[in-house]
Amino acid sequence: MPLLENPVTSKFKTHKNPDSSIVAFPVSLFWKSAESGFFFKFSKMRRITFILLAVIITSCSKTTEYSLTLKNPATIDQMDAGIILTADMFSKLPDGKIPVIEDPDGNLFPSQADDLDGDGKWDEIFLLANLEAGAEKKAFVRFLDPEGYPDLKARTNIRFANKKDGYIEVSEATRETHADNLITQEIWQMEGIAWENDYIAFRNYFDQRNGMDIFGKVTTNMVLDHVGDAENPEYHAYNPDWGVDVLKVGNSLGAGGIAMLYNDSLYRIGDNGEGLCKVIVDGPLRSIFRFTFNNWKMADQELTVIHDVTITAGTHYYSSKVSYTGSEAPMKLVTGIVNKKSHELLEAGQATDYPAFYTFDLQAEDTTLLGMGLLIPKSEFIETFPAPKEGSGITETYCVSLNIQENTSVDFRFYAVWEREDDRWKTAQGFGDFLAEEAIRASSPVTAEVALSKRKQRIY
Repeated sequence: MPLLENPVTSKFKTHKNPDSSIVAFPVSLFWKSAESGFFFKFSKMRRITFILLAVIITSCSKTTEYSLTLKNPATIDQMDAGIILTADMFSKLPDGKIPVIEDPDGNLFPSQADDLDGDGKWDEIFLLANLEAGAEKKAFVRFLDPEGYPDLKARTNIRFANKKDGYIEVSEATRETHADNLITQEIWQMEGIAWENDYIAFRNYFDQRNGMDIFGKVTTNMVLDHVGDAENPEYHAYNPDWGVDVLKVGNSLGAGGIAMLYNDSLYRIGDNGEGLCKVIVDGPLRSIFRFTFNNWKMADQELTVIHDVTITAGTHYYSSKVSYTGSEAPMKLVTGIVNKKSHELLEAGQATDYPAFYTFDLQAEDTTLLGMGLLIPKSEFIETFPAPKEGSGITETYCVSLNIQENTSVDFRFYAVWEREDDRWKTAQGFGDFLAEEAIRASSPVTAEVALSKRKQRIY
């Protein structure tokens, strides 16, 4: 059993809901596992994310247990593979209990249980596992009382803070109804919601530009809580402690922004109507938030568009899930990559179910190498095309169009790599080979099978 050592005190984060009182997370206690090197935090957070211990639980009562079989069908290794177990995969759930996942020796997988609909009960377990090519692992799911549980050091983070309220974080807000970056800068830290993991960070212009931007990182620590705050207002100049804003977005779709193609015209989603943003999960291994665009008009159509954004630990991408209601008229979803400084759109993994389209050039704002890519479901892919170089609408973008219908959703990933983060990102070949492997992993994800456990109950 790993020893626990080196307790250190964490700061607390404060979130403010505009329709409720301020909710403050209490000061917590971190512990370092001498065996694994992981950090864990004891906390009674009111957040909707329940965090699961990644060391051995030393005592528990006898309770329901399930067996779990993890399989990697891919021909390559999958490290930090994200696996989702939904509550309906279990025939019976003990009231008031939180699941933990352990291997046959009692060592627990890093995981978190998330309440996605706000009803106070967990809906999904998100866990990370390392599996070699073709490998299979056995595990067990147990259910324990939540009191006193430690949680993992953050490997993902959301920052959504209003400058006028003293940089207090909010969990939901209404999008600004203009496209003036100077006004938005005065209201929102980093001009809107921002999200990160160990390797990369992103932000959204929380106004009717609805652009997506990239922060290059040179540390695996979570940094966005302080980027652009009162003490660190400048993020367009390289900071050796964390990184820099690496992208110029302009009127492009930037880093995976979204639009609709309707009657051969391209329309930026969110440039009118009412926009909302709500944080769903702010966890150490996975964070999720939702953009809602109500009464959004394009030509003779009026839609409600939902854009869910997820970032997970150990990756170089965020994922998007887009759906809409309000019209049965034929239209296409469009996403894209800004091409202000890139010379061609490259391809990788075209023989898989998730082909990639990418750029790699000296296109970072600090004149360094930056790679950007889209991983697209082949079943929905239509074509790529360039947006105009100039004009009043969407410009300077390599666009990718996708099939979409009312009340259905389309998923895609946006990747970003920066040469200062890792030497792998110093060549286009390195980025292309990485995306080719990512296409294989997305096409052959790790699978999970759940069954009632026949193992003799262990007493800890």
